[in-house]
Amino acid sequence: MIVTREWLQEWIDINDVPTQELITIFNSIGLEVAEYKKIEIPKNVVVGKVVSCQKHPNADKLNLCEVDVGEEKLQIVCGAKNVVHAEYVAVAKIGAMLPGDFHIKPAKLREVESFGMICSSTELGLPKLEEGIMILDHSIGTLEVGKELREYPLLNDEIIELELTANRGDCLSILGIARELSVVLERSIKEINYQKPDQMQIGIGRIVQFQPESDIESNVAYKAFQLETQENPLLIRYRTALVGEEFKNFADILGFYISHATGVVTRIYGLNFFTDEESYTIRIHKDENGYDAVYGTKKGSIIGVIQFDEAKPVQNDTIYILETSYIDPSSISKKMYEHPVKSDWVYYRSSRGSDPRLSIGLEYAKKYINEHYENPQFYAGRHEVEKEIVKEALKISFEQLNQIIGQEIEKTRVVDILKNLGFEIVSVSEDSLIVKPPVFRHDIANIQDIAEEVVRIYGIEKIDSRPLMYVEQNRITEAYLRYKAKKSIRERAVAQGYVETVSYIFVNKEELEKYGFATVHKNLDLINPITNEMNTLRTSLVPNLLQQLQNNIKNGYKRVKLFEIGTIFDQKREESEEFVLIFSGQKEPESVVNHGKAPVVDLPTFLNELSAIIGDFDVSEGEASHKLVHPYQVAKIIKDGKYIGQAYKLHLEMQKELDVPTTYIAQIDFEELTLIYPKAKEYSVYQRSLKDLSVVVDRTLPYESIKTVLEKNLPKEVRNFYPVDIYEDESLGDKKSVTIRFAIQSFEKTLTEEEISKILEKILKILQEEIGATLR
Repeated sequence: MIVTREWLQEWIDINDVPTQELITIFNSIGLEVAEYKKIEIPKNVVVGKVVSCQKHPNADKLNLCEVDVGEEKLQIVCGAKNVVHAEYVAVAKIGAMLPGDFHIKPAKLREVESFGMICSSTELGLPKLEEGIMILDHSIGTLEVGKELREYPLLNDEIIELELTANRGDCLSILGIARELSVVLERSIKEINYQKPDQMQIGIGRIVQFQPESDIESNVAYKAFQLETQENPLLIRYRTALVGEEFKNFADILGFYISHATGVVTRIYGLNFFTDEESYTIRIHKDENGYDAVYGTKKGSIIGVIQFDEAKPVQNDTIYILETSYIDPSSISKKMYEHPVKSDWVYYRSSRGSDPRLSIGLEYAKKYINEHYENPQFYAGRHEVEKEIVKEALKISFEQLNQIIGQEIEKTRVVDILKNLGFEIVSVSEDSLIVKPPVFRHDIANIQDIAEEVVRIYGIEKIDSRPLMYVEQNRITEAYLRYKAKKSIRERAVAQGYVETVSYIFVNKEELEKYGFATVHKNLDLINPITNEMNTLRTSLVPNLLQQLQNNIKNGYKRVKLFEIGTIFDQKREESEEFVLIFSGQKEPESVVNHGKAPVVDLPTFLNELSAIIGDFDVSEGEASHKLVHPYQVAKIIKDGKYIGQAYKLHLEMQKELDVPTTYIAQIDFEELTLIYPKAKEYSVYQRSLKDLSVVVDRTLPYESIKTVLEKNLPKEVRNFYPVDIYEDESLGDKKSVTIRFAIQSFEKTLTEEEISKILEKILKILQEEIGATLR
């Protein structure tokens, strides 16, 4: 970013601040100075007025000029074509020393004497402005014939080049840099105070219509004006060249100048571009790539990206449309990534965040055009689409802010700094404040950004040096916990010999219905399925896993263990995650131990492996929920007191139809599956006794009912219990024998046999009273 001292002076009073002090300030507030240069036009170069200009008598390409330099009139031979139309010029008098040790002496050119030289900008050590000599005008100050050019501060300026980080789009303007200085110097920014009303009584709506579509994302504003000439003033051309930009069209130069000065992206169109035979209309709508585009006779520009040559003013234009615009930097950057298109200088500014206060750009343009162009005429009113830009408020803890900074800064000083930087102070309390960033600060998102603002203005040299200390924040989120759970489940499943599969979320609807699974409601189903076999969203992972099982069996595998964790949908098309395991065929690999005849997998084996994967769980009698479930070998899986899924044997009819061996399946709701690290519990140092109690109960009574009764009434000394045997015999009639093992242990002492017997008697009494059990 290039600024000049005199250009900054337009926005902030720095007359009493030495340039070296400005450089120090810039470096201290994070705007690193990369280069500094002082422009000094040589002595004896003065303002001259061309009194007459005629052809050289002995040379077709030379002109013989009479130039008034104040105290005298000089005869000067000049070869520049544009001297014919020049009035005020830069004249190097006899004795001047120009850059490159070029001495100006009396000379004779084609037999005609010449006393001095009419200079181009490059001959004075300035950037190239035009072909030929440099033509002066009053934009650099009141021109006085004979006055030395080195006395014009606007030409003899000081240039400071700043290196900005990509997030500081607010500093890509003279106003933005002046705003930073105003905070440090505690001085006000000069307002654009131009009171002159629009010269034309005719409103802009009388000459050009405005038709923006409702879905455009940009803010835009348009102003119409007339000019008698397309010549830009010297000051505008000079400063644009100092910045390092070069344009062919006068409107490009003016638009860039306003943008660089204010930070508001500015374009200029010729009115004739918007003609449609009967009237003039500015149309804005989305183009083929989703960009906001401005249309006239054709697409003229993409807002925030590029203006096409066809939309720029041509030689015969006299009425112009000035456009200021803003588009969210993240939005335009994302679009450019997704649909890259050709861009010009504007994209660099809009993608980093231009100033959304379009009125500043319009008022500055109006002021500058009225002051420096000949007889401009502005039409009343303006066309605009301006949506309110709302910045999210940030709550800042003073304690946390000081921790980040590494030093306590007075709360009032923090508030003053933020207020001076343009932040809106919503509220301040004893321990925190709530602020809203200014609309031109697109880089402020969190407390770390606020801390950076405070430190760079407060002065990093005032922060005491301390040893580096890391303060770790808790970054464990729900998403991280789900990721960690999946990773853990996968690792455990693989450790048990299961192979992970990954399948499409699309399945065959007829297959789901055949197996008895629910399907997505018809009005929510896929409209254009990718194939006839994948015509709906899956409501279970099981059908896809069964296909994988069939493929493996056909390839000769006698033992197949598969699992998958994936998204499924319910009838309302709401998503959830399911975890499914399949164990099919042999219980163990064939080996010498089993003589090459491995037994077939059974439910206890399957459940033991499932326990090794998801941790301890309980089972209870289940019911067939679809046609794949064997009605007599199905169990509910209960973990931490919650139902999380079911384990079952594949129905014999389905097993036969699919042509697969004995198969067991577990379907688990992954979102209900909790994987919590075990926490330390109090334990007893005294001896534990294991005692069995055999009781006779009704044959139809499930163990789950016995367990429920015991859990409610157990003596405190019983640590846990579990069944070890269930026996049925004709001699028991409609009864069965259940043997339960109890772990008995006290936290206070070693229990005697007598005390243990009394505890067992209490348990037996509970069972007798609650379920009618008798001692076997």
